[in-house]
Formats: sequence, structure tokens, C-alpha cells
Amino acid sequence: MWVKPEEVLLANAFWVTERANPYFTLQRRKGRGGGLTGLLVGTLDTVLDSRVLPYRILHQTPGSEVSFLVAASSNKKDITKHWEWLECNLMNTLMAFDSEMEATEFVRCKIESLLANISNQRPREDEDTVEFRGAMKKFHKLFNMPPEEKLVNYYSCSLWKHKMPRQGWIYLSVNHLCFYSFLMGKEAKIIQRWTDVTKLERGNNLLFPDSIHVCTRHEEFYFSLFVNSEDTYRLMEQLANLAMKQLISEQGFEEDKSLPLHKYHKPRKISSLKRDLDARARSEAYRSAFHLPITEKLDGDVECTLWTPYNKSHVWGRLYLSPGYICFASRVLGLVTVVIPMREINSVEKADNPHNALNKPIIVTTLSKMTFLFAELADRDLILEKISDFLSKQPMHRQHSVSESSTDGTFGTTGSSDEPQFQSALIKLFHRRGSDEVSAKEAVKEHMWHLHFSEFGRGICTYRTHNTQDLILKGVPENLRGEIWLTYSGAINEMASNPGYYASLVEKTKGKENFTTDEIERDLHRSLPEHPAFQCELGIGALRRVLTAYAWRNPNIGYCQAMNIVTSVLLLYASEEEAFWLLTAVCERLLPDYYNTKVVGALVDQGVFEELMNEYLPNLYSKLGHLGLLSMISLSWFLTLFLSVIPFDSAVNILDCFFYDGAKISLTILDNNSGRLLKTSDDGEAMTILSSYLEKITNRDSTLPRMPHTAAPPVRNEEKDSSIDITDLIYDAYSKFSTISPQQIDKLRMKHRLRVVQNLEDSMKRNVLRSVSGDTYIKDEELDDLFTVFKEEYLTSYYWRTHQPPTDLLDKYDPAKPYYEVYKIDFDQFKTLFLALSPWACGLYGGILALRAFRLLDRDGDNMINFRDFSWLLGVICKAELPERMKLFYRLHIPPALLDTDKDELDSPKSESTDDAFEASEFFHDEHDQSTDEIPVDKPTLSGDDLSSLSNKTADSSNDNSKSEETPKLDVASQLKKESLVKLEQETPEEPEVADKNRESVTTPNTASSGKGAISDQESREVEANIPPKKSLPKKSYRHKPAERPLLNRLDSKLQYRNVPNMNQFQFIQLCKSLYDMCMDHPNEQQLYHSIAMLATLLLQIGDVGKQFYLKSSQSECLSLGEAKLGTAADELATSLPTEVTMSADDGSEPGSAQSSPTATPSSGNSQSLSRASSSSSSSASRKLLDTEWAVTFEQFLASFLTEIPLVNHLERKTMLSENIEKFRNRRLYSRSSSLLDGM
Repeated sequence: MWVKPEEVLLANAFWVTERANPYFTLQRRKGRGGGLTGLLVGTLDTVLDSRVLPYRILHQTPGSEVSFLVAASSNKKDITKHWEWLECNLMNTLMAFDSEMEATEFVRCKIESLLANISNQRPREDEDTVEFRGAMKKFHKLFNMPPEEKLVNYYSCSLWKHKMPRQGWIYLSVNHLCFYSFLMGKEAKIIQRWTDVTKLERGNNLLFPDSIHVCTRHEEFYFSLFVNSEDTYRLMEQLANLAMKQLISEQGFEEDKSLPLHKYHKPRKISSLKRDLDARARSEAYRSAFHLPITEKLDGDVECTLWTPYNKSHVWGRLYLSPGYICFASRVLGLVTVVIPMREINSVEKADNPHNALNKPIIVTTLSKMTFLFAELADRDLILEKISDFLSKQPMHRQHSVSESSTDGTFGTTGSSDEPQFQSALIKLFHRRGSDEVSAKEAVKEHMWHLHFSEFGRGICTYRTHNTQDLILKGVPENLRGEIWLTYSGAINEMASNPGYYASLVEKTKGKENFTTDEIERDLHRSLPEHPAFQCELGIGALRRVLTAYAWRNPNIGYCQAMNIVTSVLLLYASEEEAFWLLTAVCERLLPDYYNTKVVGALVDQGVFEELMNEYLPNLYSKLGHLGLLSMISLSWFLTLFLSVIPFDSAVNILDCFFYDGAKISLTILDNNSGRLLKTSDDGEAMTILSSYLEKITNRDSTLPRMPHTAAPPVRNEEKDSSIDITDLIYDAYSKFSTISPQQIDKLRMKHRLRVVQNLEDSMKRNVLRSVSGDTYIKDEELDDLFTVFKEEYLTSYYWRTHQPPTDLLDKYDPAKPYYEVYKIDFDQFKTLFLALSPWACGLYGGILALRAFRLLDRDGDNMINFRDFSWLLGVICKAELPERMKLFYRLHIPPALLDTDKDELDSPKSESTDDAFEASEFFHDEHDQSTDEIPVDKPTLSGDDLSSLSNKTADSSNDNSKSEETPKLDVASQLKKESLVKLEQETPEEPEVADKNRESVTTPNTASSGKGAISDQESREVEANIPPKKSLPKKSYRHKPAERPLLNRLDSKLQYRNVPNMNQFQFIQLCKSLYDMCMDHPNEQQLYHSIAMLATLLLQIGDVGKQFYLKSSQSECLSLGEAKLGTAADELATSLPTEVTMSADDGSEPGSAQSSPTATPSSGNSQSLSRASSSSSSSASRKLLDTEWAVTFEQFLASFLTEIPLVNHLERKTMLSENIEKFRNRRLYSRSSSLLDGM
């Protein structure tokens, strides 16, 4: 491409000239060649990340030493085109110039005009965007990442390995941390998922100065020598925490396409994804600081001043603007804060006044007649334009503040009697303590708050100052508590933005019952039972409606114990709808992830609490940590917000502080008891000390009678006099630990979330492995590795949004579900794992076999497979004894795994032989026209004893090469028919109706509708789905002890294989095709093909004999019909097997011998065997005569299979999964080394 002419000082450094003329030179980068020079240049380009294009054109006049770069390209074709254009269009003109300076000026102007024309023809693009695209392309190429994996940013750094640094580049994508280094021909690669990171911290010591330490479960890495280590660490921390949240919620990352484009900001030289993450971090901090809804996104901020009328001064700070709010925070922390919802704004205008010295002021007037004056706005017109745009997008309805809302005791969407009426604050309906002293104190508090309202404003639009915090610490009057909680928690914003939402939820949840509502019902009467409001239906009904409505709103959380206690207190001081929105604020914003199924948020805060305790109370931390008491006390305190451990009338004061800026009382409680706790010797004594202390906390200003907890220890008389007032305790906490800010808590939460989530994942893994260990042959480390790769494949669907998450959230979070049901994969993911790990998926038909295995395991018809079924399948394939493996292989070729309507030619790979593919296509087409969906009725078949003895005879005869080619098979068929006839004449055959009843099973709605065949509910895990039995067969070799095979066959048929359905001829042909496919590219391929042919011939004869006895025909008729049908089935099977299989079967000789040459002609006596000599017309006609009455049993298949020693040796071998799992996990590390230097 053409580039703006730039001066080049060293024209020949690292470059080789390929073409030249008096005015231009075409050069190639030395790094593109081989040898030591190319190696050095390639290393230098990689370390410096210079991204120099390999080809360029320079302009240089004959008498000048200065060169100008005019074109550069990544390939020789484009640069050659530019070179030819220069020679054709400029050379003649340049020769006419007398001055070299004029020639150079002409070239520069010409190139710049070309660039201007190109830029006018296409959208203008930032150079940094083009540069980042190159880095992203390199990232995908180096690490074999799919296009869905988005690169966020990349940094130059060093990886310390064996105390030696390797300079390279670290690539940070949404889901992976990658590092690449190329030094002197040696490359180093690291690919780590963010979900595997267990620790992330910064270090600064002599060995690793200014480094970042990354730990996973098995490795640790040190990165250092960053240009900006703080920015790199912040991004890594953000991506790691984003991955932890994905593990909790199982939701993938979605880029925000609605990022604001600021006209007053210069374009930032970073990727759009990096800007997205930066905007997310800033928006999250913005919402946390002002308690705004989780959907609010920060649009921008600017410095300005705010006029504070209460002290008549201008306060410097920052104005924050978002679609729903205007917020202001002073430079001095906590001096003044303002939150103005757009819905409350009446007007916004300029406040220019010639008598006013303010610079660019604006006035914001609210519906409640509050006025806010902002000045010193750098770009006032743009801010006014933004505010006007946001106001125009506000909904038409206007919501009044809480102070103006009705307080008549009931709430509803309208005054209609048809609308639901909700309960008002329960505290108004119950008696107070009736003391004049207490009433006076309450009146004084109310008076102080009203004075505060008159000076600073009331409702959401107020000046929040230190005076507000002082009133909060002294305690909120009971009449105002609900309003104060709503205002300072931000719940009022969500309630005002969603009118009628709670009423609609209550209406939707009427009559709904599931496991969540059952849990709610069990806990209703345990919620604050000491309070009279919850000893009657009035409070119980309101509590039920609020909890059920929230469970319906947020099924990811649903209901968690401790929510009932918090909600019951909220209902005392707020109306039913207000309590609902307060609960929403607590669960989704103020205490994130506290009340999900794993209580992740509480565990994270427990880690934060322990770290703060180690910092402020190190001696006590060591003591309680040794006793193991910290985890016991912190969870019960945090989950219920101290409501379960402190008397209710005192705990509400802690809620006052919590809704304002968070409570800091935990450290104070331990500090006040540190002397006694340090002297304890066991955890029981320490718990008694803390419980007694908490129960002694009182509230002298409470209007309610004291209500001790029902499970609280009795307080002795001498301890009653030493009670602690809750107000004094709160003042003590804010004075001792005032340096702990909410921002510091948020940073510590990000740090500890990694450890907590990973510990939970490890615990979940142990539970899953424990639950499936008895159902699979895979054990110990292999089972652990298999679960890891299974889970990674499951999470991949959320990474790159290749599959949608489960829609039934109530079923997903059902606590009654077994652990192995937590992670499920669909067919695409199952197929990926099956092809990568299963030794049976080695041929061309591996995908078809994966589909049949998926059908077999998907018993409930939800198109999902859990880990228990998957581990059982691979366990049988890789570890089980041969009969169990063959049972599974047999089951993969009968319903529900193989359907009669299947057409393998539509999905399977094409055969190497064109004739095979054509004949197979014709066969399946004809078969589909005639086939039915019903399995043939079981026919009277040979018993296991007879078949075993016959199999041994067949094995002896087949291995005797001295006999003629015709004798073995004819003798076997004849003897089989005669012995079977004698046996069946001595026994009374089972009636077809009875056999049909024994074979059929009860169908579930899913399987019946899906056409997968009937599956029994009772026996589906042991028979239909082949779940391994608890007692496996003795480990015996089938190659050295043929005398024991009849006994094993008889045992298998009676205990395990009795109810396995029969196999018809169509299914048998598919089985032979799969068996042949599994033997491809094997060192003993010819010998295995011969064994398959022998096995197929014998089973075709056995099935023909069994069919003849079922039809009760004469012996002569059976022989003639059997020969015809056997030939037909053999022809059908031959269409799917290679020529060498049929030839080796025809001559009966061992592969590689002279008799098995391709030119050998089958004998006339072997016309029933597999043959490819039939013509196309005869083959087509024979397909139409496919025997629908033919069938064999699994016992017959297994006994015949055991006679073929090569097949037994091949399929009896056990497989170690570890190697395949390791290759699959590290598949992205194996890149094409020959192309690594491309694009660098």
C-alpha cells in the first residue's frame, strides 16, 4: 500500500535490494530469509514488536543520500504492482526534471495525492486500529484461537523461567492469558485460561522487580519489565474477576456495542474491547459510589463547582453524567454528594448573569423545587446537549418521591378494587413500649431530621454531607426508617423506574409451586418468630409474597436461607413493595453474590474480613485462625446482617449504617473482646464469649420491647448491668476504622474472589468425582483429568456463545439434582470430545458412531449428556472387560442408538471406492423405502451352551489351513442347522406374544416422541443404557483360556445380557461397517479384515437358521431359502467392505499368503460368502430382497466374536486416557512452526 513519504536514514540496514532504477529501489527485509542474519533480524522484530512489513519501495535521487519510503506491503505481489505503476507513470516525467529537489517534491506530492484519493473512497480509519488488527491476526495465528476469541490488549514483558528472563509479548484476551517469545530460533508459548487462575498479585523484590505473579493449580509464572505494570495488572485483574463471575453465573462475555462516542475526547489508541472494559470498570465504580441501578452506564465526567446554599460556598468536584442521572462528588471525600435522577428534573438552563462572576454556570431545577447550581464547566454546550438528549428519552410518567407518596397503609398500582392491595409497614400496626421518656427521645430525633430536611433537602435530590452521616449514626426514627433506607440504598430509583412491576410479579406467582416455594414455606415461621408481626398471617402473607416474587424475578438466586430474616425486618419498616425493592438492592447491588446457591459473596467478604483483621488486629487474627473460628462467625454475621446474633431492636441501627455506606462493626466487636479471646483455649469458649457480648447489646432509644433471640444463651444478672449501647458501639467502629472505605472493600473483593471461586470449583469437582466413581471404570487421576476437559468443553459454549445456556433455570438450580447433573454438554461438544478421546473414533465413521453413542446416552431426550454418562461410556470403551465392551458396541447398532430410518450416506465420509459409495447409496435408498420402524419380534434362538460349543468347533475348523476351502463353511452351516433343529425340537418355543412382552419396555414421553425406541425406567441404567454393574466380571484373558469361554458366555447371557434386544439384518450390516472402520490403518489390517469376514459369515448363517425355525418350515425349504437369503445379505455387506476383505474371506487363507492374492478366484462352494463379483443389477435386485425376518442375539454375536482371536486381541487392549486428554487440552500449543514468522 502507498504510505505518506517518510525520510529513511539507513536505507540498507536489515534490507536487501531486489530491484532498482535511478529514482526507486524495491527492497526485502532480511528476516524473511534464512541463515544467521535472518534469525537475528526475526528475533529483533519479535522482541521489539516492530511489525515492519517485509517489502518496501524507497525513492532516492542519484545525487542524494536521503531516501523516502513511498510504499510497503506484506506480500511480493502487491509491491510488484506498485513498482510497475511507478515505472509506467513516473519515470518519464522524473527524467525531465533538471533539479533533483524538484523531482523529489513531485514524487512526494504524487504519492500524497494517491493517498488522498484512496482515503476519500473508503471510510477513514485510525492507524492504531489497523495496527491492532495486525496484532489480533498474529494472536489468532500463534495460538490457534478461533475468531470468536477477542484480544483485549498486548504488552511487552519478560517471562522468568529458571531464573532467566525471556523477552516476549503477553496477549490478554477475554478468556485466555497467552505469552509468546521467539529468541534465536527457539520459541516459548504459554496459554492459560482465566478460569484456571487461582492467584494474581503484584510483586517488587530484588529477584522479580515490578513483577506480576500468576498462579494456576499446577504452575506459576512471573512476568516483569513492563512499560506500564499498573495498567497491565489492572486489566489482568479485571479479566480474571470477569472469568470468576462467568464461573458463578455461567454467562459468556458480550461486548457492549453502545459505548458513548465523546466528541470532547481525543481518540484513544486502544482497542474497542479495551475501551469497553475500561468503561465497564468506571461504570461499576460510578454505580457503587452513588448506589445506582446496575443497568446505569457512565457517559462521561467533567470537573466543575457546586454551589452549596447551606454554607454559601462553591465546592470543587466532578460532575458525572449518565442516561438516567446527574451526580456530583466533591474532591474532599464525603464533603458533599448529590444524586439527581433525570425523572426528577424539571428544567436545565444556562445561568449567565452580567452581575455574576461565575464561569459557564448551569442551573438544574427539580420537581421538588430544589435548585442546583454548577459552574466552571469546560464544555457547557455539549453537557447541555447531552442532558437534553437524556431528558427526551425519559418515560412520560412521573413518579413522586417517597415523602410525597401516600402512607395510608395499603399500596397498589391504582385505586381500583380489582388491583392487588399490599401490606403497609408492619411497625405501625403493633404497640410501642409506651414510655414517655422513649417517646420524647423519638420526637427529638424526628425533629432533628426535619430540620435537616429543611436545610439540605428531602428525598433523593438532597445535599448529602457529614451532617447526614452523623444523624445516621445516632439512629433513624422509626417513622422515617423506611424512607431513609429507600433513599440512601438507591432502591427508590428502581421502584420509581418500574411502576407496577411488583404487582405483576405477585399476580404471576399466584398458585405457582416448585422446590423454591417449598423452601420458602418451610422458613416462613422461622423468620423473626419473637416479633408479634410474624406470629399471624398478616406478616407471614406479606413475607411469602415478597420472597416468592423475588425468586421469580431472579431465578439465578431464587431463595436462600437468611433472605427470610432480612426481608422480615424490611417489612416492619417499609411497605410490601418497598421491601421488595430493598431486597432487590441488597441481593443484586449491595451484597453481590451473597444469596446464590454457593454464597460466593459471603465467602469473599469472609476473606476480606480476615485480611483486614490481619492488618488491624494481627494477634487476634492469629489466635482465632488457630482456633478455626473466623469462618464460623463471619458467615452467620454477614448473611443475616447481624439480625440473627444481635437483638432485633439494636440490629436495625446497623441496617441504618449499612444502607448508607456499609457497616464497619465486625472489627469493633472483636477488638472490644480481644483481651478475653486471647486467653481462650478452645473454640467453644470463644463462641460463648462472643455470643454473650452480642446478646448484651441494647438500644436505649428503641420504642419496641426487648426481644432476645430464642436460641440466645441466658444472660446472668451481673452481666445485665454491663450492657453495651448500639449507638456507642457504632461510634466506636467509625472512629477506630474510619480509614476503611467502600472503594478499598471493592478492591479486596476482587482479590479474594479468585481464591473463593476456585475453592468452590475444586469442591464441586470432588463432589462430582465422588458421585460418579462407582459408575465408571475410569479412576483416580484419569477421572480427574476427564472431568477437567469435560468442564472446559462445557464452558467453551459460554466463552464463544456457540451454544445457548439451559433455559429451565428452576431445574438448573434445583438442589435435589445430583452433582454430576451440574455440567451437561450437547451433541456438538460430545462429538468433539468423543472424536478426541475415544479409541473407537479412529476411522472415517467416527462422527456417526458419536451420534449413535449420544442417542444411547440421551435417555431423557433433552439432547444433553451429563458427566456420569460420559465417563461411563469412555470407561467401558477404554477400561471394561471385553464382553462389556462388545455389549456397548452391539447396543450402538440397535435402537435407540441406530434407527431404521438412518441414512449413513448423508452424514458419513465418502468411501475411497466410487463403486462402494454408489452401491451403498442405492442400498440405503431401497432399504429406507421398505423398512419399518418396528424391531422384529424375538425368534427362538440357540442357547448360549449350544452356541458356545458350536463356536469352538468353528474356531477349530477355521484355523485348520490344511482342509479345503469349501468344507469348513458348508460343514458349519449344515451342522448348525441340524444341531439347532434337534435342540429346538426338544424344547417348547416361547410364543411370539410372550417374547414381545419380555422384550418391550415402558416408554417415556420423550423417548416415545423422539422415535428412539422403548426404554424402561427401572432397567434403563443397567440394561438399556448399559450402566456398568456394581460387580464386574473377573479379569480373564480370552486369548489363552478358550476352555473357559462357554462358562463365561453362559454367565453373561443369564445375568447381564438376557434383555438385550435382537439385531436385524440392516443393523448387522451397519455393525460390520463400524467394525471395519475401527480397524483401518492398523498394522494387522489384513488379518483383522479376514476376521471380520469370518465373523460376518458365521453370524449370517446363524441368523438364517434361527429365522427358519421361527417360520417352522421344513428342513429342505429352510436350506434352499437360507442359501438365497444368505447370499443376499452377503452381497449387501460386501458393498460396504473393501475388496481385500471379501477376497480374504473367500479363499479362507491368512493375509499375506499366496492364496490371498488379489487375483484369486472364489470357489463355487463358497458362493454364500462375501463377494464383490456380482454385477450392479443383481446387487440392486438383491437389496430389495433384504431379509426382514433375519435376526441374531447378542449372545450369538459375543460367542462368535470370541472365536476371532485377532479381533479379540485388537479390541481387548485397554487404553490410557491421560495422553489423549493432554493432547486435547494443549492442542492450541501445537501450531505450524513453518509459518510462525509470517505476519511478524
